[in-house]
Amino acid sequence: MGITFLQPWVWLLGIAAAVPIALHFLARQQSRPHVFPSLRFLEPIALSAVRWRTLQDLPLLAVRVAIILAAVAALAAPVIVTPGRATLWANRTARAIVLHDEAAAADDERRGATVSAVFARDRITDAVADAVRWLDAQSPQRHEIVIMSAFAAGAISEADLQSVPGKVGLRLVRSSTAPRPRVREMSRLQLRDSGLMRVTEEVRLDPQATTLREQRADRVEANSITVRARPEEQTRADAALRAVLRRGVRLPPAGLLQPIAVDWPGSADALTAAIDDRLQADFTTWEPERMSDEDLSALSRDAVVQGPPAAEDMGDRRIVWVVVLALLFAESALRGRAR
Repeated sequence: MGITFLQPWVWLLGIAAAVPIALHFLARQQSRPHVFPSLRFLEPIALSAVRWRTLQDLPLLAVRVAIILAAVAALAAPVIVTPGRATLWANRTARAIVLHDEAAAADDERRGATVSAVFARDRITDAVADAVRWLDAQSPQRHEIVIMSAFAAGAISEADLQSVPGKVGLRLVRSSTAPRPRVREMSRLQLRDSGLMRVTEEVRLDPQATTLREQRADRVEANSITVRARPEEQTRADAALRAVLRRGVRLPPAGLLQPIAVDWPGSADALTAAIDDRLQADFTTWEPERMSDEDLSALSRDAVVQGPPAAEDMGDRRIVWVVVLALLFAESALRGRAR
């Protein structure tokens, strides 16, 4: 239980309460006449150069000061905060829904909000900025931004949410649970009938199958891979190298930057392993297909209840104005008695 004011700056007008106090000090005090049978019964006194003034009619002064303070309190829009009201205000939500997925449906999120709006832009940063501007125009209550997306890896980061004020809540809702296909471009060095080629392929991993599609093949003028062997084994080593190149040798993403020479290990399979070890073309690790739930939780936060809506103060303000009228009647009665 407490009280708050929607316009607390109005209390600066409370300095006006000093006006009736000053008027009571400056009011000319009227002496009451007393009848004496003779002046000889009065003792002569010396007049003082200093004239002391004292406040008169203290109850009337207190009522007048209370009138001014009560009027200022009414203008400051008082709101009595009860537990029931606090719960009601906390449940009033202005929700901006950012759609970053064509398959996302915002109907469920809109049902739980007092007011809501949907924003969809090509760039998620632009949609979030539109949502922030819309929330700024809403009345003080619980503000929240809900981002609905499949959240592929790197889809959103803290930099995309820098424009969101700290009092605005953030919820990241995964709108699709279907795994998205993973695609990577690979290249290999392969010996074909037309010569040594650098073949670029697209590898697509779906939950059901893996698809390999050749994109292009560029001719390589000189072989950058050689095998060192004893003279009596060189012919066999060269033949094994041609067999390995017929199958194709995976290249690292940066390509073959400089020629390499491999010692003859004694077999074609061992030669393949030795070349792969030198090239370090490790394609067994794929980037994660989507952001983890831990990443989404780290970017989320609860909304802060910013205060009661402006319309909530009307009942409490009227109560204070009734108090002001009652004080005016009391002031009128006290002033009549003082006369």
